[in-house]
Amino acid sequence: MKRLNMLMCGPKRESRIIDSRGFNLIEMMVAVIIVSTLLLIAVREYGDYILRAKITKAQVDLEELAKAIRMYNTKEDRPFNIATFTNNELGTFIGSYLEKEPPFDPWGTPYRHNDEMGIVYSVGPDGLDSQRHTMPNFPSDDIVVRYIPEEFFITKVEYVDANRNIRIDFGDRIDIFFSRPAKMTNVSVFDFITNNPERALGSAIVSSSQKGNILSFLFAAPVPPSITIGETTIRPRDFIDSIVDCSPQPQPLRKHDEILIQSRRM
Repeated sequence: MKRLNMLMCGPKRESRIIDSRGFNLIEMMVAVIIVSTLLLIAVREYGDYILRAKITKAQVDLEELAKAIRMYNTKEDRPFNIATFTNNELGTFIGSYLEKEPPFDPWGTPYRHNDEMGIVYSVGPDGLDSQRHTMPNFPSDDIVVRYIPEEFFITKVEYVDANRNIRIDFGDRIDIFFSRPAKMTNVSVFDFITNNPERALGSAIVSSSQKGNILSFLFAAPVPPSITIGETTIRPRDFIDSIVDCSPQPQPLRKHDEILIQSRRM
């Protein structure tokens, strides 16, 4: 009887051992698949993180270059037209408008400039200059910063209490800011229209340079200003020709926007 029991029980025990071994092997295979999947996701996420970090670095560099070009264009007689930011091309631009020589982009390529479009850019990871490509819908991974808006217009108008007496009177001024560098010739208060009230600039005179992004009117005798901060608006007259866009591709001054005169925060 014992022998019979052993014969009957033996195979079942062996089967359980085999089943246990088989189950452990399946578990191991599942674990390997899970770990491999997690590793692939981690590697992909890390790659995306590195790419985002490089794009951010390129954007910071491009903002610095754009700032330098804007400064150059407001001070020099001709617009900045160098195509590639390399030391041998930039010359005295380094030191005068850039504190130090510009770096290459994170992919080892010099930053580039398109003066007609008013942009600075990196050709991105693929190294292809898509900004000079004429094919429509051409795929692009370029990183682009625009330093000149597409239109020429007044961005804001600020009142400056120059004599700090908390009154709007002679000696104070307003600063008119433009979106693009402008050449200003024989500008007068008659080139602008004010509302609330009309003729609010009095006998103000121009007190700024002939080229730049800012036009300043200094309130001077005999007619005092009558502007009201937060109520008086100003816009160019339709026939104005004393303020001209001096960008590589000049645009007409937008004349129908009424800009509210606000007080500058000191």
